[in-house]
Amino acid sequence: MPYLVARPKPASQPFLHLNPQPCESAVKILHNPDEAVGQTATSVEPPKPAKMQFESRDLELVDILLDPNNYRFLDSKGFKPKPQNRYASDKVQAATLRILAEDKRYQLDELRNSILTNGYIPMERIIVVPYEAKPGKFLIVEGNRRVAALKSLVKDSEEEVLELTEEQLASFKKIPCAILKVDKENTRHAERVIMGIRHITGPREWGAYQQAQLIQQLHDEENQDFSSIAKHLGLSTVEVSRRYRAMNALKAMEGDELYSDKAEPEFYRLFHELVSLPEVRKRFGWDPENDQFTNFERAREFFELIAPQTKETADAKLKSFSDVRKLKYIVGIPAAEEVLLDPTKTFNEAMSATSLHKPAVPENKEAITAFLKISLERIRSITRQELKELSADDKRTIKSLIKELNEIIGNPR
Repeated sequence: MPYLVARPKPASQPFLHLNPQPCESAVKILHNPDEAVGQTATSVEPPKPAKMQFESRDLELVDILLDPNNYRFLDSKGFKPKPQNRYASDKVQAATLRILAEDKRYQLDELRNSILTNGYIPMERIIVVPYEAKPGKFLIVEGNRRVAALKSLVKDSEEEVLELTEEQLASFKKIPCAILKVDKENTRHAERVIMGIRHITGPREWGAYQQAQLIQQLHDEENQDFSSIAKHLGLSTVEVSRRYRAMNALKAMEGDELYSDKAEPEFYRLFHELVSLPEVRKRFGWDPENDQFTNFERAREFFELIAPQTKETADAKLKSFSDVRKLKYIVGIPAAEEVLLDPTKTFNEAMSATSLHKPAVPENKEAITAFLKISLERIRSITRQELKELSADDKRTIKSLIKELNEIIGNPR
């Protein structure tokens, strides 16, 4: 899911001298696979510090090349670095655009929707370098996603998949850029420093709490609906509504006379999980239709789990969104709920109590089928992280279950 980015006013950055020697050969293979064969890191001298300069210029979109070896792709399954002299190839560019468009991690659809709603807003110029293998072309150093979004919109317009106005097309086809000007021998070093400033030390994303605050203000103070906010901010409508509701839930705790002094912004993530789980939100009195707690006695039970007031409890039972997510296994099981709400008991004890729950025995074949389907759905809902955290007893129970099922279906092991 995308997050809002707090972009501070650009300030002059001192040139940073990073010593890339330890990883030079690996990066050289990435960006120059044909030239790096046989070279080792020890044969490369660290570049000398050089002052970076930039030329501001509006460039034609067709002259801006996506970087097919962008650092974003390094952890992609099956990624193979492209030779530097092939970057301008139509096939390489099309493949790069396809990766950015199809991989949900890059959230290009949300960025496209934001551009269509707001227009292209050059909050930061695209940073490029002249592409030596094809004069007149420029390779992206910073801004791959933004340019990919624009290229995909123009492509859809040309293929008549999407109808754009002449004004939109004109604004999409000429992009404000900053052309990096630096000595040839220092180009790669400068590019890495720019990427480091942007993605490591540079503008930081707002936290989830700050993002939800903005969404709530857009909805409540400007009367924007969730769909409109989603289009403006490049998020899904479902995610916008979820963040809004989670903020409302936290605000309810902040306004509660018993727990207001214990409410913290860090609890936002816990409420985000609460409003996302149907069984859990119902158990603790959250009404998704009205975006509020309608049973404050039960709401306070949740508040107590994340910020205890009782003397018997030394620490909160729910400390992370993962803990809240596990509540779906506890709610609806009276014995487990009793342990959960007992201030002298631990969260792990409440989880263990779920194993004592014996589901009703199905009375007929239809009921058995329904029971099996529900059981399968619940098993599939368990996350990898939750599986890693299983206790030894849980694992033994699973093995016993597998053994019993194998015997039932006539496949003993």
